[in-house]
Amino acid sequence: MKISIKTEHFAILQKLQKIRKPIEARSLSEKLKIPYEKLMSGAIFSLEQVGLAKFQEEELELITLTKEAKSYLNLGLPERQIFNMLGKNDRKEVKLLDFAKEIEEKLNFQKRLFFVGISKMKKNRWILSSKSMGYEQIFINKESPEKTEEEQVLDLFKDKISYSLSEIPKKLREAINSIYNRKLVKKNKRILRLVELTPKGKIITKEELQLIDEEINLISSEMLKDGSWKKNLSNLKNYEVNALGPNITAGKYHPLTIIINEVREVFHSMGFEEIKGPIVEEAFYNFDCLFQPQDHPAREMQDTFYLKNPAEGKLPKKKIVEVIKNTHENGGTTGSTGWGYKWSEEIAKKMLLRTHTTATTIRRLSHITKKSKLPMKVFCVDRVFRNESEDKTHLAQFMQIDGIVIGENLTLSDLIGQLVEFYKRMGFEKVVTRPGFFPYTEPSMEISVYSKELGAWLEMGGSGMFRPEVTYAWGVKDPVRVLAWGMGLERLAMLKLKRNDIRDLYQSPIEWLREASY
Repeated sequence: MKISIKTEHFAILQKLQKIRKPIEARSLSEKLKIPYEKLMSGAIFSLEQVGLAKFQEEELELITLTKEAKSYLNLGLPERQIFNMLGKNDRKEVKLLDFAKEIEEKLNFQKRLFFVGISKMKKNRWILSSKSMGYEQIFINKESPEKTEEEQVLDLFKDKISYSLSEIPKKLREAINSIYNRKLVKKNKRILRLVELTPKGKIITKEELQLIDEEINLISSEMLKDGSWKKNLSNLKNYEVNALGPNITAGKYHPLTIIINEVREVFHSMGFEEIKGPIVEEAFYNFDCLFQPQDHPAREMQDTFYLKNPAEGKLPKKKIVEVIKNTHENGGTTGSTGWGYKWSEEIAKKMLLRTHTTATTIRRLSHITKKSKLPMKVFCVDRVFRNESEDKTHLAQFMQIDGIVIGENLTLSDLIGQLVEFYKRMGFEKVVTRPGFFPYTEPSMEISVYSKELGAWLEMGGSGMFRPEVTYAWGVKDPVRVLAWGMGLERLAMLKLKRNDIRDLYQSPIEWLREASY
């Protein structure tokens, strides 16, 4: 039985038989002057269906020059241009700052670019510097330095617009990372499709084929009535019913929002009530109520964002303030010895961006009265702020999950039960707790879960029972106890969403968002 293909596809088959080796689909598209999409979805797909052709996909990282780098193609990198200016008229040395002005005037380089060039020249040992005269001078160390690997990479792009990483010589691949960090190249991912004929496709002849001028895409009702469809079976177009449909880029919830909602649902299902508190908080609730001394390093400006306006807040009733004051100074009625310093209302009044949502659970604790129905279970999922440098594991603004359980005769076993149940409902089969230390809980525990993907235990947060120094000010005394915990939402989200950079959760790489499930 003859194999049926469209007449127009036969010409493509013949071209591939002449080439006789795999060819990149876009190159084939250019040779045949056929639009790429039409080639792949029409000819190649049809030839593949009848077993005459095949293609394989490979993801490539393409490297192209940025606009800035293109301006260096003829003149050279900044360091080369600056070095050439330095060596003009047989000059061997120059004052650094005078030279910076000269470069700014003659090469129109900004100071930042000038000092980048100087730094590279020093690293390459093209120049040396000295401050022996009371000012910085630079000296030529190499008369005619060879081209650096970065310059060799730049030269490659004089002949070609883009390269895949595999096309770059091995000795220059490290330099790619270096110039990428200088924002001189861009890295883009692209799917490469290699097309080739099957063994059968390489030897098949025109006599073994049935060429069809026009395919039948749809059997009409008339064809069914008069039976003509039977005569045209070989002309029916093949459909790939297993092929994936196009990606739908419809609106959907952000993955982090989905995690937050899941956390809320789990706590609600465990009988917890959600609470909210102010983002701008008094140091009194953020630190002092948690028995954190006023000279603790965490209160310093480098760790906490303090406000200028309003700079001060209001403290609660004098009676409560007095209890907190005595607790810090001498332990008050808690049985503690306190911290032994003079407590200051002015420090306690300072306004700040809260550093943890424990300040919110403390505010809830402050509303406990003798008429309150116990046990009481509350949680909070909200933003907190730390004065930290941002990197792949730290943010200045992030989210925290805090919770407390207030009831009579609660024990550490109750706390372990609550935490293990929460994490199991969040999808972690293995959860362990181990002894820890936190300023406002005693005993204290750390919580860790096991990640199957990473094959490791990861710490998720801290927990414990609030100390008497924390609870007595609000009238909460034995046998009523308070179980408490605090954990980072982003760490939990990164595990569930399989991200290794915390910034992805907020900068939201578009490709990831498109792929993320609903």
